[in-house]
Amino acid sequence: MRKTMYNTIISLLILIILVSVIGIINTQVSLKYETGSSKECISIVTGRDLCLWIKSLKIIIIVCLILTSGMISFRYKIIRD
Repeated sequence: MRKTMYNTIISLLILIILVSVIGIINTQVSLKYETGSSKECISIVTGRDLCLWIKSLKIIIIVCLILTSGMISFRYKIIRD
């Protein structure tokens, strides 16, 4: 893998992590204002399960963190000039 491709993949993974964190914050705001009580997860406005959406974003963040740390740890084996 070339160094530019490696840096692009790392940058995209970090960008996905940041967007997912913003998505979790946005969903938590929706969870506060779009549900009837604090124990409900279904949005009154959209009908989506907001708790499931938060869980899926957390899984995306964990997978991207594992991929990023793995790629950084083994960068000398991955990058070939």
